[in-house]
Amino acid sequence: MGKNIEQEKVEKNQTKEQVLTMKKTRITKIGQSLRKLVNLDLKQIKKAINAVLKYKESTHTTNILDIKDDFIYLEIVLNKQPIRYSLRPVQIKLPNAIYNQEMNSKFCIISTNPQRQFKDQICEFDIPLIQKVIGYCKLNKKYPTYTDKRKLFYEYDQFFCDQKIYGSLAKGLGKIFYDRKKIPFPVNCENITQEELNELSNSTYFIQGNGPVYTVKIGRVAQTPDQITQNLLAATYEVLPHILYEKGMSLSCLRQLNVKLSSSVSLPFYTRLSIREIEAWRNK
Repeated sequence: MGKNIEQEKVEKNQTKEQVLTMKKTRITKIGQSLRKLVNLDLKQIKKAINAVLKYKESTHTTNILDIKDDFIYLEIVLNKQPIRYSLRPVQIKLPNAIYNQEMNSKFCIISTNPQRQFKDQICEFDIPLIQKVIGYCKLNKKYPTYTDKRKLFYEYDQFFCDQKIYGSLAKGLGKIFYDRKKIPFPVNCENITQEELNELSNSTYFIQGNGPVYTVKIGRVAQTPDQITQNLLAATYEVLPHILYEKGMSLSCLRQLNVKLSSSVSLPFYTRLSIREIEAWRNK
C-alpha cells in the first residue's frame, strides 16, 4: 500500500499542490480498500470499551493530570517502524464531538501578525471554544521560559495556527509541544469561514511520529458506549490510510488495534497474525 519508486519519480516533477492532491486521492483509495480488508467485530469493540469505562469508574485518583485526562484513545500497533513519517497533524473528523462547552474545552489559535484583524473576525463569528488568539511574534515575549511554555501547553485542549507560520513554530512553542505531540494544526486564517472553524471541534488530530505505536483521542468517558464506538470506527478507517500510505508500509505491517485510557492497559479489539503465525496455527 506504500509508495513505490515510480510514484516518487512522479512526485518530484509535481507542484506542492499537485502532490497534496495526489496524496489525498491515494489515501482515500487506501481507506476504501481497508474497509473491505479489515473487518472489525462490533461486539469485541463494545466489550473493550465497556471494560475501559468500568475501569475508569473503579479507579479513584488525586492526580490532577489523570482527572483532567478523561479521553479514550485508539491505539495502533505496527510490527515495524515506518521509514518515513510526518509530525504534521492530520485532521480526523468524528461523528460525535470530543470537544465542546459542556466539557470545558478551550482552543488557542496562533496567528500571523498583526493578530487584531483575525481576532476581530473570531469575535464576530462567536465561537466559544476559541478562547485565545496569539500573534506569532508575541509567543516568545509572553512565554519566554520553559515554565511559561509548559503553562501554555496545559491551558488549552487544542492548538491551531496560521498555515503560513506552521514551519516556524518550534522555537516559539518549545520542546514540550513536540515531545508530547501537541503540535498546532495549520489552518488558512486568511480565508477561513465560520463553518470551517466549527469543524475544528468536530475532529480529533493525529500525529504520526516514528512509531511503531500510535495513539489518537477518539472519545470521552462521559460519552455513551455507542458514541465512542462510532468514533472509534471512523477514526480507525481514517487514521490507518495515513500510516500505510508511507513508503514500505502495507497492511501486513498492522499488528493490533486497541482501546485504552491514558492510565490503563491496552485492550485489543483486533489482532492481525503474521503469515508465519497463521502457518504455525494451521500445522498444529
